[in-house]
Amino acid sequence: MKLKDFRWSTGLFLILSPLGAVAVIGYYTYYDAFRWETLALAVFMMFATGMGITAGYHRLFSHKSYEAAAPIRWLLTFFGAGALEKSVIEWSHDHRNHHRYVDTDTDPYSINKGFFHAHIGWLFVKRGTNGRAQVDINQVKDLWADPFIRFQHNYYTAFGLFVCFLFPGLVALAWGDFWGGVLIAGLVRVVVVHHGTFCINSVCHSIGRQPYSKSHTARDSWISAIFTFGEGYHNYHHEFPADYRNGIRAWQYDPTKWMIWTLSKVGLAGKLIRIPDEKILESKLEMKSMDLAAESRGALEESREGFLKAAREMKEVRKAYLKASKEKEAETSSLRKSLKRSRKALLQAYREQKTMIRDLGKSRSSAVSAA
Repeated sequence: MKLKDFRWSTGLFLILSPLGAVAVIGYYTYYDAFRWETLALAVFMMFATGMGITAGYHRLFSHKSYEAAAPIRWLLTFFGAGALEKSVIEWSHDHRNHHRYVDTDTDPYSINKGFFHAHIGWLFVKRGTNGRAQVDINQVKDLWADPFIRFQHNYYTAFGLFVCFLFPGLVALAWGDFWGGVLIAGLVRVVVVHHGTFCINSVCHSIGRQPYSKSHTARDSWISAIFTFGEGYHNYHHEFPADYRNGIRAWQYDPTKWMIWTLSKVGLAGKLIRIPDEKILESKLEMKSMDLAAESRGALEESREGFLKAAREMKEVRKAYLKASKEKEAETSSLRKSLKRSRKALLQAYREQKTMIRDLGKSRSSAVSAA
């Protein structure tokens, strides 16, 4: 990176803010100046601004994986600004390019340019340099049409600084701790949120499992999910970016998914996109069979008809169920039961295929060892 391409305002803030956060924590610890009310506010702000990024900037605005009522859109846009990760327009523009050009020089935070670049270094460069494109409104015209998002973008510096620092300071005035609100719920909190988000671009493209695809560097990392409100299941996300979930299993930690689902149940969100089970399981089977020898893969293909038949049946039953639900027909209940039976059959067929892949892999290993 050339010095003339360095983005001074952003770069200096990202360098100095962690140092300031450490100094603040040291000061408050030494003088025992923490207030429990301010710490509670910091936790709230971490959740609110974090969800502003994950549920708002990412899953709602960048990927349109669900729809939200106007008050929810406004709240996510408001608190998302407090994460100081730029406007909805800029963030979504960069993220859509990341998916469109992942792992290439045009990917704004390509891991192939190094861990540091993917984590934070890409933010140090001016737009139009080192693969970071200028914002093209035509690529985000769906977002530009929203007047509140457009307002946030046009006045982002004042908007973001207000939500990040002044808003928690004013709230903390209620218990006489304005500067605690600014420094603890503002500065320290934003540093934590920053590096949690940045880990998705760096850690989750370097460390973890790839159960759904190896066509990109994205990986699933449950540890990253803990610090990013569920965004750590990144291999799944890159393979199926339209899904409103990142952690698709019930036990996977994805509070963003849980919040979106809850909002849908109270009428504040809708049209939640879920990738069909058969498509997900097919990707997993393909990944599990990749390392098999050619002859083993041939044997596997011959036995796959059971899984494909179950997948076709589930697709047909789901289509009938959705149609009946939309038209409010009486047989919805029976179709729901059929859908459950079809899913059970699909999972059984998947397990049988997984077992066969495992056995074929063991046979191959035994043959290699004997040779």
